[in-house]
Amino acid sequence: MILKNLKLFLLSRLSNRILRHSQLLQKKQDMNLKKDVENVLYYKQWIIQKTNNTFDNTRVLGIVATAKGAEKFLPYTIPKILEQVSQIGMMADIVIGLNNGFECPSVIDRFTLLPNVQVIHLHTDEKLANNIPAKIFDNLMCAGKPYLLSNIVCPFSQHRIFVVHQKEGLHAAGKIRVLGDIYCSLLLNSIENGWIPPAILFTFDAESQFLIEPEYPFLDLDSNGLELIISYLNRHPQIDIISARNRFAVYQKSMEDGIEILLPDFSQEIPPIQLFLDLMHGRHNGFRWMQGGGTFGRTDVLISLLVVVAQFYPGIRVEDTQLTILAKYAGFIYEVLLDVISLNRTPSPNEVTMDKPPKQVWIEQVSRWSCGHYALELCYGKHNISTITSGKIPLSIFTELVNFLKRLKGKDKLNLYTIFHKLRVLISAFLIGRLINKNSLKHPDILQGREAKACW
Repeated sequence: MILKNLKLFLLSRLSNRILRHSQLLQKKQDMNLKKDVENVLYYKQWIIQKTNNTFDNTRVLGIVATAKGAEKFLPYTIPKILEQVSQIGMMADIVIGLNNGFECPSVIDRFTLLPNVQVIHLHTDEKLANNIPAKIFDNLMCAGKPYLLSNIVCPFSQHRIFVVHQKEGLHAAGKIRVLGDIYCSLLLNSIENGWIPPAILFTFDAESQFLIEPEYPFLDLDSNGLELIISYLNRHPQIDIISARNRFAVYQKSMEDGIEILLPDFSQEIPPIQLFLDLMHGRHNGFRWMQGGGTFGRTDVLISLLVVVAQFYPGIRVEDTQLTILAKYAGFIYEVLLDVISLNRTPSPNEVTMDKPPKQVWIEQVSRWSCGHYALELCYGKHNISTITSGKIPLSIFTELVNFLKRLKGKDKLNLYTIFHKLRVLISAFLIGRLINKNSLKHPDILQGREAKACW
């Protein structure tokens, strides 16, 4: 009896200790979130004051970070985006960040040949730390005063492309690092010195294409998804941020004006987890993040969010998910526009790495996302982010099971083979996803400090 009571006493003490630890951890996570939200709101108010709440409605601002491999996409995607912007009677300012010494001179030279386009080369000086934005200049020697954006446009140029050559360095590697230079240095400094930015800003990836897909997976390849998103934002002034729905595709080699590029091949099957994410994104809790390959919003809102993410989290690799978390708790109104997709490249199910033993590339892709999402869970707490990113199958999928199965069927004919194959794909996604999530618990991304790495 004494031993039994002692055992109950010890278990009770242990349980209380675990509970207190959990409560303290949640309190710390809530404080992390509160501090970041306060910083976001500070920067938003600062931008409003500096611009006198005045923005340029004739232009749209697009920002992309690029690294090795982007030269296979940009020759097609940049002209396509400029064409779509022109179709809606607007002008574009496109900022291309070349990360950590990456260069693609032949691609950039082609942009100078585009009609009504002015190309402006900018250069960063050395990045002193992973969370300190480098200064940006209009000359390779980084001499004189830092460059400032202006509202004066060359009379014969409709669009402007700003190419930011980020100097290679110890602290430069990673998409978020060059985005930090662009948002924290170029954009904020220009606003402080009188630049009136476009009213709408959008983020995209090198391979992003914006197309209309009213019913999965039937894409209108000649459509202008960018126009639909911008018109939706203009018609709904209460909305702060809107994301295109994600659509993965395997890319294949093609030719564009005599150079080799990569274009989506919709006849190829995509990996199981990527397929599941396509079916879920924007439709269910836990899958409602704004995706970095196609997020549009009010410029003051998106700049304030991305400045905080880049400045305080130099190790983040899923900045779009973190952006969504901060947007929610800052009180911004956001949604996913289901009719518009942004194309996102994924490896084929059979593609492997050069490692020994070789690894499946698509699993490595999902593992990176999982490690990033778990890092955010540690930072902000599962209780704060589960409605945005959870990785679990939501119960709501069963309340609209018929629609989900229709999307799963896609263009395939409905027969026993199709049902068996699709079920096998779903089961595979579930089992592999559990293994990936289990491994990510051991290796979460380090978001802050000297050990933070944002590249792979």
